[in-house]
Amino acid sequence: MVRRFLVIAMFGALAAAAIVPVATADPSNAKNSAVIHAVCGAQPVTVVINGNGTFSPAHVVDGTSVFIPTAFDITVTFTPTGGSPMPDHNTAAKAGPIQNTTKCSIPLQTLFSGPDGTATIQGNVTGFFTPR
Repeated sequence: MVRRFLVIAMFGALAAAAIVPVATADPSNAKNSAVIHAVCGAQPVTVVINGNGTFSPAHVVDGTSVFIPTAFDITVTFTPTGGSPMPDHNTAAKAGPIQNTTKCSIPLQTLFSGPDGTATIQGNVTGFFTPR
């Protein structure tokens, strides 16, 4: 009986040790993540995008909400060190009528800057926050 209890306790401790880092993970530290400041309606919001899909969700930094994009019109510009800016203008929209959406503007801001160059972003995105 004691041996069974020790085995159960050991597996419980291992499970807790595996779950805690996941539950406390900061998405802004993930590889390929980007912190974006936007204004949704009249409300400023900071989100972290972690992924490179066309409609990757954005995790709200100061809460548990997620912003799900449904359409966007953005320009990302990369300027290599000592080179000319290379803008990349992108637009996309999900098909179908999606109701109760919010329009957010992304003011010009730096995504990253390093020895190879600088990237900026600006534009508009429409979507909705979860939970709805």
